Amino acid sequence: MVGAIIIGQGDLPRALLEAARSIVPDTEGVRALSNLECPIGELCGRLDEAIASLPEGDVVVFTDMLGTSCANAGVEAKRSHPRVAVLSGTNLAMLVRFLYHRHKKPFAELIPFLVETGRSSVQTLEL
Repeated sequence: MVGAIIIGQGDLPRALLEAARSIVPDTEGVRALSNLECPIGELCGRLDEAIASLPEGDVVVFTDMLGTSCANAGVEAKRSHPRVAVLSGTNLAMLVRFLYHRHKKPFAELIPFLVETGRSSVQTLEL
């Protein structure tokens, strides 16, 4: 099973996880991690601990947006955890697709699939 950490600003990670769970109840091995009142060094430590708490295997770190302390912590985690992929710009569509497909797709196929899902889910809606 591929695990995941959702890391972001304030309550966003928890809210995204709860929203995804309402669509796909199986969120075993998925954690939410906030940067609230947490300097970057401590955030990196918390992320390392969260990754270590997951079962052995591949892990996706979903970050809120490029350039934030959360994304930077994800990059640091990738340096010390080779089986980690870090995705920024996380949206609900990515998380739902992750939960549906993490048992079905090989990790090398899952990551680009999630990136494309995130991109294609952002659209202008016309009447």
